[in-house]
Amino acid sequence: MKKTDIKGLSKEQSEAIFGQIAKLAGETFLNMDLSRDLVKAAQMLLLKDSLSQDPAEITQEFVANTLFPRAVNSVFADYQIYCHRYSLSKTQDPNLSEDIAQEAVKLLLSSPKRVENIGAWLIQVTYNLLRAHYKESKKEKKLYQELSLEAGSYEKWLKSEDLMELKELDSAMVEEMLKSDEYQQYHEIISFDSIKDYAAAHNISEEVAQKRKERARRNLKSMVLLSLGWRDTPSILDYNQYNAIRKFIREVPKVLKGEEEAEWIKSLNSDHIEAVRTIKTIADWGIKTLGERNYRITLFAFLEDRKPLGITFNIVLSKRNSVSVQSCLVNTLAAKLAVDAKVRVPVNRGMSMWTFEEITTLLKKIHIAPLA
Repeated sequence: MKKTDIKGLSKEQSEAIFGQIAKLAGETFLNMDLSRDLVKAAQMLLLKDSLSQDPAEITQEFVANTLFPRAVNSVFADYQIYCHRYSLSKTQDPNLSEDIAQEAVKLLLSSPKRVENIGAWLIQVTYNLLRAHYKESKKEKKLYQELSLEAGSYEKWLKSEDLMELKELDSAMVEEMLKSDEYQQYHEIISFDSIKDYAAAHNISEEVAQKRKERARRNLKSMVLLSLGWRDTPSILDYNQYNAIRKFIREVPKVLKGEEEAEWIKSLNSDHIEAVRTIKTIADWGIKTLGERNYRITLFAFLEDRKPLGITFNIVLSKRNSVSVQSCLVNTLAAKLAVDAKVRVPVNRGMSMWTFEEITTLLKKIHIAPLA
């Protein structure tokens, strides 16, 4: 029987598990579609648990009573961190941001209306809560005005990707982007009925046309997000920066295995070099801006024995987007701790999300009208 990379599960077992997760998501969260996020969270939980039980023990009961609740906790913890980061970028107040983030997620859970775009909805609500907090404070009048403007503009832009929706928010930024080659190209591409028509008009393949669209779109999005204060997400990278870093990440396992050479591996001690030789896959990565073209890249990887491994690089991107590694650290698993759900665990100065039981209790309090 063919095996997958997740805990030695067969393809059929994996499909059954994640199908059950998706079904439970639909039954539990009636006003939002969390199936994709919850399936992804469940996949990561199965990957990260290197001391898991035999695959045969992953029954429907285990999925319903253990895996699904853990996936819910993980997803809502991510939502809260997401809100916390945006609030903190505006206020520089960790305590206020923590309260705002918790309230935003609570409002998501108690929303009587269906939420289609959860990310955009959380941003909108976070800004609304900040506006309400600062509305009565004369000292923070300017921040309130800025937030009022940004909330509506950002939401409209997310839905339409029309740069003019951001004109009131930052007219200088919009004017600059409207003059850019990326915008001119993007505007031309979307003026056609389809990418196929654009390709035919320019006598290029649809693949090349699609790549042009992706490049222009990503570059514009990067400009907008940087202007709005985003710093710790791959979305801030323009097209060339993003691809340069992705290329670097793809090369990391080859260097660690000794298949390719790189200067940065010489900075690791011999024990770490031996440990990383058995790296199997890189499951995820994140980025933090340290300065001008200077970033911290964090890779979450698995070794062949399924043990997790963290690798952190401080890099500098040249103007030609070549990656220069300034330092490299390997973080091995030191211990696994069972954390009581009531204990607040600071993550980026946020806190752990409510337990599965608390979330479902809140959901049960929502009155949902029966279908006609």
